[in-house]
Amino acid sequence: MSLPPYQLRYSSKRRTLQLQIKAGQLRVAAPVGLSLRQIEDFIREKAGWIERHLSVPEPLVPDWLTQQQLPYLGRHLQLKIVTDTLNAWTLEGDTLWLQLSSRNKAENQRRWMQQLVQQFYANEAELWFGHSAARFANAMGVQYQRIRSGDFKRKWGSCSSKGDLQFNWRLMMAPEWICTYVLVHELAHLRHMNHSADFWQLVSQFNADAKPARAWLRQNQHWMQLD
Repeated sequence: MSLPPYQLRYSSKRRTLQLQIKAGQLRVAAPVGLSLRQIEDFIREKAGWIERHLSVPEPLVPDWLTQQQLPYLGRHLQLKIVTDTLNAWTLEGDTLWLQLSSRNKAENQRRWMQQLVQQFYANEAELWFGHSAARFANAMGVQYQRIRSGDFKRKWGSCSSKGDLQFNWRLMMAPEWICTYVLVHELAHLRHMNHSADFWQLVSQFNADAKPARAWLRQNQHWMQLD
């Protein structure tokens, strides 16, 4: 059996083989020391899975900056760009104004746009989660220390043993009910620092949308980005 083209990466931190389909290409992550024969035997064993996933087209990712509109808590903001003496953003109603400095190099303008929009989302995330957390924490009988926004690629939130909460700024691109689920999820970790049955019971007690919210995030996370 001929093998599909693949990209191989060894890692000293890995203990098992992992296959991933990204941008229509098979990627293999392997523990250091594993032989090429073992790797290719594993690829042959997973031939059915590989064929199914390679045949699925990559989801289209909207270019929000080019479209000049931004998803924001279940609605869309219009993006307006003006030339100014500094780089800054301002929210007015349903319009997000980006002020781009005339001193910016032309080839850096998109990077500045991305940076400013990310700053906007990060600021809004701290405001939204900060405002909402107090109400839910009181109802759930838990206490937290600080709330911050974070730039995570593979998680939506985190809860430290000290009670500090962080939330992915990209959640501001999702509907509000999705943000509520993630908030309740992280607050529940203040009582259960695991994903036990007791943890999920607490989440479900204060958020009936937990299951559909997890499904929504899996299906839509590809477009919650700016690049």
